[in-house]
Amino acid sequence: MYIVATEALKCPRDGNTLMLIYESEKLVNGVTRVAIYYKCSTCSYRRDVERLEISRAGDGISIKRILYSH
Repeated sequence: MYIVATEALKCPRDGNTLMLIYESEKLVNGVTRVAIYYKCSTCSYRRDVERLEISRAGDGISIKRILYSH
């Protein structure tokens, strides 16, 4: 997990700075999932930004990208 501070976004609940989180996990079926989201360290408010699902596809790889709109 990577944490990057940003001054651009504030938590809508308490006004504290949101942290940009990159979190990856390897699933049992060989898929690697990466979640990118903002999170408030005080109240745990979470705002999803993007999700990637990466898997092997024959001789290459397959990347599924999901963007969340706000």
